[in-house]
Amino acid sequence: MGWEFLQGQDAALASLQRDLFTGRVAGSYVFFGPEGVGKAVAATLFAKALQCTGDSPPCSVCLACGKVERGVHPDVIQIRPAEGSLRVGVAEVREFAVQRAHQRPQEGRRQVFLIDDAHQVTLAAFNALLKSLEEPSTDTVFIIITSNLQVLPQTVVSRSRCLRFRSLSRDELRQILAANLKGEVADVERLISLTLGRLGKVFRTDLEVLNGSRECAMEILTGLSEPPGQADEAGLISLAASFGGRGRQVRSEILDFLEMLLGLLRDILGLKVAPDVLEPWNTDLVEALDAIGSRWGIPGLIKAMDRVRGAIRDVGETNTNPSLTLESLVISLRPTVGGG
Repeated sequence: MGWEFLQGQDAALASLQRDLFTGRVAGSYVFFGPEGVGKAVAATLFAKALQCTGDSPPCSVCLACGKVERGVHPDVIQIRPAEGSLRVGVAEVREFAVQRAHQRPQEGRRQVFLIDDAHQVTLAAFNALLKSLEEPSTDTVFIIITSNLQVLPQTVVSRSRCLRFRSLSRDELRQILAANLKGEVADVERLISLTLGRLGKVFRTDLEVLNGSRECAMEILTGLSEPPGQADEAGLISLAASFGGRGRQVRSEILDFLEMLLGLLRDILGLKVAPDVLEPWNTDLVEALDAIGSRWGIPGLIKAMDRVRGAIRDVGETNTNPSLTLESLVISLRPTVGGG
């Protein structure tokens, strides 16, 4: 996997390549932009290029590139939440970054610290990191990745080189996937639909699990949109609760389900207000989505989307019980049908 995977991100790509060519690599970068547009992929590619021992970094052939891509390079460190937690705290930052930031690389050219979903890092953890960002070692690079630049402390943003990654059109996604899935049997349109156009999910998510999430989400939306007296509300609540009751180990799958639900509602709204302008992600479900939209008013759809976003925050940030959150969500969505 090389720079060609960042098709459509010309400004960010040019900046990274210029830094590599001139040798003026910053001590800290912030990659920001919508979910799934290639920020994490760009971070991996940049880390490969910084460690690469071949020609035209990243060569994707040398031993260093291979180790970075497999996630086993000792000098490319992922800073993740502690087990059982959703947020990166002070302890993780001190253990994996602060204590190592001024050490020499073990075998590579630089130490590269990757912080994905940086909007989930606590303020105290960022404060613990500040000294390392203010006085960076010449062979240490931080890459901070976020979909919400506004929640990062200004003290971190001001000490970093910020690169924006933009949303990609469906046609650009088709071209990227077609070029990078050569030799593999893949339904590109289905991949785009199931991942809602998020490139990272194509390569790191079980697509059959996503398909199951979409089927469950469609069943709930179809059931909720039935006329009063015909909707099996108890059955829908039970379905949501059973999906959410699988345990903490698959909380990420529950978040995927909620994102899928939000994506379907977005498609339904788009088909109602701007069918000739907004192309739905779920192109294979247009007829079914249009039928749901005919029974779900525009104001109600907007309220429904807000309530799903609230559930995403509850599960992903507040760490609420997923089963109870999904039950409550289904109950709260029913009154929005018809525009209520």
